[in-house]
Amino acid sequence: TSLPPFLRPFRKGKSIGGTARMGLPTWARVPWLAVQAYAFYYACSQAYDIRLYAVKEYGKIIHEFDPWFNFRATKYLADNGWTEFFHWYDHKSWYPIGRPVGTTIYPGMQITSVAIWKVLEYIGNPMSLNDVCCMVPAWFGVVATTFLALLAMECGGFAAAGTAAALVMSIIPAHIMRSVAGGYDNESVAVSAMCMTFFFWVRSLRTEKSWPIGIVAGICYIYMVMVWGGYIFVINMVGIHAVFLALTGSYSTNLYRAYTLFYIIGTTGATHVPVVGWAPLRSLEQLGPCAVFFFFQLLELAEWLRRRKEVTNKQPISFAEMMKLRVLVFAGAALVALPIIFLLIPTGYFGPFSARVRGLFVKHTRTGNPLVDSVAEHQPASSQAYWQYLHYMCYCAPVGMALVAVRAAPVSNVVQVLGGGDWWANRDKAKTFLVLYGVIAYFFSTKMVRLVLLMAPISSALGGIALGAAGEWIAIQTLALLPFLEAGEAKEGEEG
Repeated sequence: TSLPPFLRPFRKGKSIGGTARMGLPTWARVPWLAVQAYAFYYACSQAYDIRLYAVKEYGKIIHEFDPWFNFRATKYLADNGWTEFFHWYDHKSWYPIGRPVGTTIYPGMQITSVAIWKVLEYIGNPMSLNDVCCMVPAWFGVVATTFLALLAMECGGFAAAGTAAALVMSIIPAHIMRSVAGGYDNESVAVSAMCMTFFFWVRSLRTEKSWPIGIVAGICYIYMVMVWGGYIFVINMVGIHAVFLALTGSYSTNLYRAYTLFYIIGTTGATHVPVVGWAPLRSLEQLGPCAVFFFFQLLELAEWLRRRKEVTNKQPISFAEMMKLRVLVFAGAALVALPIIFLLIPTGYFGPFSARVRGLFVKHTRTGNPLVDSVAEHQPASSQAYWQYLHYMCYCAPVGMALVAVRAAPVSNVVQVLGGGDWWANRDKAKTFLVLYGVIAYFFSTKMVRLVLLMAPISSALGGIALGAAGEWIAIQTLALLPFLEAGEAKEGEEG
């Protein structure tokens, strides 16, 4: 049926960049994408330029204590090579005891900087190692902005969400404070690695055939392990997301394959980082994702037995029979696993929670570790800190959270059962990730003010979804008015 003129711009068509663009007329899509492309370029240029303030003002100088140590370690790696670096005992650090640097440092940033330094020299554009280390935080600020934009676009389902998120991430103080040029610290690279891991993880869940991308997510996670101790948050975040989907009715073979690949590749690589070692399989704070991995193996085994039984009987089994099959599988696994666990506990195989993790649940001055207890940034965050580091995202992010939550699994599953269309389930697993990330990051940031850094990506993503949705709605409404404006001008011309 023919639509009235004022509804024609809203007719359903094939979207470019996501379902939110279904209301844009065809002729407006290319200009709209051009505007977004320029906005993304502007965000990246600002992400780089704003982080160069210290360099423009004072020159390419490493500042603060930890960045100086990191630069010294980078220089040692460049001068002495890989093998010597991992066997280096630095008598000038932690004087007079000294420090075995190779087994107490996360070496990813040093390796990255030396690699960039050598590549620049190879292509005929040499820079001093000092200059490279000064610029690494600014360069990776752009990388973090880019992958955060991809994450927001993947979860939101429309390109404007990514563009708006990039604009926010490029200038949000919570990220800038750890990525200023000259502030050569692990977090300046780690946020980029975290955004990369999260993007490829949710991307691996988009369709039933996208699970191989879990391999890329695992590789990015290995890099995250190499650069910062915050990798524990990343692996637990992915594990919580995976098990939440499974327990709320969104389990699938695609989810099983993606998580299995991610965990096996990521954990295998993590155990080869000297400072980490076998902690992923021994530390209490990392055994959760390990338990999720075995849970998925048993769940998929039950699914395989179900499919085999259905083929044999040539008819689907009932829900009660399926649950009985799962109970048998998990009970058998428990009979094998529990005795092994009880035998390992007295041997001290399972390590305790680290002092910093304990500091999240007890008063920050009573963890038992004097080094942790003495650091002021380990105290709880205040409302003033959120406004200082997140600013207007304190208001925009909750709006984005609401927009995402109503279409996240399991809400989307319920809506579809009640008769809702496929639109509700569009990338619902990715939306669930943002909801969980927002809740968990906020909880832990209230316990330790330094973890406000973790709020930068999720605040930018949720705020970007809210601002991007508002921007597209305004564009659609403006375009819908054009026929009326043209008709009004033509009528005025005839009357004149």
